[in-house]
Amino acid sequence: MSSLDQQDAAPGPRLYGNWRSERGWGIGSLSTTSTIILFLAVLVPLLAVSALPSAALPLLGVCAITVAAVFVRVGGTSGLDIVLRRVRFHRARAAGWTELSAGVLTEHPRAADLPGVLAPLRPLDIDDGRGGRHALLWHRRNGTLTAVLRCSPIGLDLADPEHADRWVASWGVLLADLGYVPLTRHLAVTVDTAPAGGTTVRDHIAGALDPSAPELSRRILTELAELTPATTAETDTRVSICLDPARATPRPADLLAAAVEVGRRLPAIENQLAACGVAVLGRATTGWLTGRIRAAFEPHLRPELARLSESNAVMAWSEAGPVAASERWDVYRHEGGLSVSWALREAPRQAVGSGVLGPLLSPGPFPRRTTWLYQPYPADQAAAKVEAELTSGQVRRAWAERTRRDETQRERDDRARALQSAREEARGAGVGRFTVYVTTTVLHDDDLPAAIADVEQRAGQSKLRLRRLRGAQAAGFAASLGIGIDPADLLTHRHHR
Repeated sequence: MSSLDQQDAAPGPRLYGNWRSERGWGIGSLSTTSTIILFLAVLVPLLAVSALPSAALPLLGVCAITVAAVFVRVGGTSGLDIVLRRVRFHRARAAGWTELSAGVLTEHPRAADLPGVLAPLRPLDIDDGRGGRHALLWHRRNGTLTAVLRCSPIGLDLADPEHADRWVASWGVLLADLGYVPLTRHLAVTVDTAPAGGTTVRDHIAGALDPSAPELSRRILTELAELTPATTAETDTRVSICLDPARATPRPADLLAAAVEVGRRLPAIENQLAACGVAVLGRATTGWLTGRIRAAFEPHLRPELARLSESNAVMAWSEAGPVAASERWDVYRHEGGLSVSWALREAPRQAVGSGVLGPLLSPGPFPRRTTWLYQPYPADQAAAKVEAELTSGQVRRAWAERTRRDETQRERDDRARALQSAREEARGAGVGRFTVYVTTTVLHDDDLPAAIADVEQRAGQSKLRLRRLRGAQAAGFAASLGIGIDPADLLTHRHHR
């Protein structure tokens, strides 16, 4: 749950904050689910003493282990969550779901599918109504359609503070408006960076240089190309909007009607992005998306893929994925390298400036993708959500008073933030859930410790606390691509297969 806090004090840089996670009701720092498990662990042995005395002692042992698993935390995660994640991962590995082994001679009707949770994605080539074409990524499992916008953000280094504040405010308005678009599943912003040799710039100049240009012009450009640093960086920014046509009224009759319905929603979002300091370069095509996905799996092919993109060469969707991939407990090995993914564990506790994510988003020595994923609550449910959080805070305070336990400062601060969120929602702010996925990729196994340290250091400088996605590396890799994959949404639809 997030909200925007604009300070009224004139002096000093403008700061933003007041993020808090949705907690529900629970004892102390326990969640609602953990509290229910705790009550059951205490209640079941007591009932067994009177109903089935012979089973009371074994049940007491099982419940004691369960209580310990709920309370013991490792790296911010409860022991129970770790055990459940281990069981799920080993079950998936035993079923062969963590391995992909394709090949150029594979004869299979689904051979063109991407690995893992990316498999249901299929691109649709759609007329954009402006004389061009663009792609919608159709998720065949849950029916969502995702449009990817190629963007170029305006940097903050040379911008006036007033302009930066206006862009942040416009971004808040955009997020609030998403609550009034019932089709919206989520919006994701992805910043993809990778080191690039200076040859990329020199190749571009060499390819664009007109042989009939004046000799002086050619000599100046040649000298400038030679002065290009040996190491440069490639940065790609994209915004993806995942929409669910099934939520439209009336519901589209077929896939074509659903694509038309989604196409009607995109221009408004594109126009609002311009007010947020983001220039929309255009909607992504199938070939462009194929190149970006292939570059994620095989980062050493980035220069060649960039040349194909410049020459408008169209890659087939079957070429997007790797030939082989293997998910391990804490890494994801694919054809062109080794990747590690993280998810957001905790947002900044303090107010931060508009450039706080600069260290995490700026290029580094290894390819890295950072995806901020926002899921808005419908406007008609936002008020109930913030009121429920207020009530939960009062329940926790009443429990502390009943048990004669002093409230901690963190609990008081949490109630204050919940109250501030309710006030901002009443003034028109949007309410939603957001998370961050980060993936770094190395070409050689020996570089992995340095890449991990680089990401964790940058996250700390950006005031973020990340959690390594052990047991879900493939899902984290897919979510950080920013092409319509939300792991939380996949869990919701798991039982509807």
